[in-house]
Amino acid sequence: MAVYAKYTHVERLGTEECEGLLDNDCVYVSSKIDGTNACVFWDEETGALGAGSRTRTLSAESDNAGFFVWATGDAQEAKLLREYCRAHPAQVVYGEWMGKDKLIGSFKGYDKRALGTLFIYDVLDEEAGGYLPEPTWREELAKAGLEPYFVKLLAVLDHPTEVDVLDLAKRNDFLIEGTGKVGEGVVCKVPGWKNQFGRMAYGKIVLDEFKRQGRKPAFHGQVEPAIIEAFVTDAEIEKTIAKVCVACGTDEFDPASRKMMGMLISFSWKDLLGECPNWARKFRNPKVDLGTMQGLCSRRVGTFAAGKH
Repeated sequence: MAVYAKYTHVERLGTEECEGLLDNDCVYVSSKIDGTNACVFWDEETGALGAGSRTRTLSAESDNAGFFVWATGDAQEAKLLREYCRAHPAQVVYGEWMGKDKLIGSFKGYDKRALGTLFIYDVLDEEAGGYLPEPTWREELAKAGLEPYFVKLLAVLDHPTEVDVLDLAKRNDFLIEGTGKVGEGVVCKVPGWKNQFGRMAYGKIVLDEFKRQGRKPAFHGQVEPAIIEAFVTDAEIEKTIAKVCVACGTDEFDPASRKMMGMLISFSWKDLLGECPNWARKFRNPKVDLGTMQGLCSRRVGTFAAGKH
């Protein structure tokens, strides 16, 4: 029987967790889109569809951007998901929920057909003990009529370089066709692959972050400002603003709200601490003053939020 399971963290390409990922002959590269993580599964105790966000199970009383209400409603995709999950009670289906009436990510330029859609990108099979291979879950869910709701598979590459993947990411126009804009990035998977630590890992490129990583920051005698410049990017702050709006049940961020601004600064700081292995590697294990860095992070986030909203 499937139960709620938090989705795996997708690592940045170029980190130790992803070392060797691209050195394979079947690297599946799919679109990365900007919504909110969601999942569905069959709850045999209640005999109904269960739903979750990135961090918790959902209910009508404790929803996330309307996803639970949608998943248990009458939308065609929701009906197909219920039928599939009922027939596969050991599986959890993951996707990016884009919002029902309004786009909930930081990027608002997606085609309106994205609304009211869970774009599926993975399936966990708890009986099999892991995520299904990319071609397997796509084939199984396609038979159930769910193919129109898949994230786009851009290519299957043979021993690509990071440059190859970056080039593909720049040409990704899923849900923004004909706009001249570029998608958020891509996710790379290799069925059955495990890293040097014996763990399954996926890799990602987020275009704004990836380009910033290649820039040589100005140190000005301190490493803390350089870390803030490289990792507290506009794209990261926008994504965190979207998370705060979802958590507060509102469509717009209000910089005058002490609660929302406090959450934004707190979430951004926690995210920066979570990136510690990456910036420590990038700056060769620097000696940092966390108090100074937290102050810089707070000012960077506060200034950006006040100026954009």
